[in-house]
Amino acid sequence: MIPSLLQLSAQRLNYLAQNQRLLAQNIANLDTPGYTPKAAVPFQSVLDGSGPLPLAVTSSADITPPEAPDFAVENQAASARALDGNAVSLDGQLAAVSHNELSQQFAVNLYQTYLGMFHTALGPTP
Repeated sequence: MIPSLLQLSAQRLNYLAQNQRLLAQNIANLDTPGYTPKAAVPFQSVLDGSGPLPLAVTSSADITPPEAPDFAVENQAASARALDGNAVSLDGQLAAVSHNELSQQFAVNLYQTYLGMFHTALGPTP
């Protein structure tokens, strides 16, 4: 079943909220010795079913879906570490936060636009 555009926007917003928490965690651990920052799996992985959103079981005859992989994966190379072993780049994390914010604004605008179209198509409420 192909999700509707509204469902897709809602999934994207949920994904971006999780990503924002992950980026905040990375920035909060900027001074933690040995900390390796984490990055979100691509949203395409979520849509493919290999990401963090679990598959729904709607009937007892359904096959139980496998466990979804963790939302975050470690992705920093060892060469990018500071002397204390921390691999968080503040500039990189702030750029990712900015990109995430723009993506959230786009998803909200898309959701509001299509919701407005539905309201227009349904007409005024009695």
